[in-house]
Amino acid sequence: MRIGSVRAVAPFDASDMQYRLAYRNAAEIAVFANSRWAAAPAELLRKQLMRAANDKQGKCVLEVEIQEFTQVFSAREISEARIELRAWLGATGARATGVATRGWSVIEPNAGPDAIAGAAAFARASDRAIGELGRWISSQPDCR
Repeated sequence: MRIGSVRAVAPFDASDMQYRLAYRNAAEIAVFANSRWAAAPAELLRKQLMRAANDKQGKCVLEVEIQEFTQVFSAREISEARIELRAWLGATGARATGVATRGWSVIEPNAGPDAIAGAAAFARASDRAIGELGRWISSQPDCR
């Protein structure tokens, strides 16, 4: 499988570390004042996917869109890392066609009370998301 684009919808397309205070207003997104990702979440996930794919060329190309990448607080000291993805597989070659599409919601509990603990939870959640993507891709007969 080849890695195509990995992108994120706004506001998750920047390096800001974002959170929601679900106990106040779950729809409102805020930014940790003194914490940032080393790169935008889409770039971080793309690099993890490239390592997992080992730069192999395959019968399919993977496109991923990050639709949520926030630390969600259900109480002042209790949070979870939440990643929502949409993935598309397309056949490569002369007859490039769509193969499959699927969405995921990966939630990593115990993300802690701050951005530092949240970052560790996002690392675990990203690993899980990539594992789930890999299992889904390997189940697609057109991509084997």
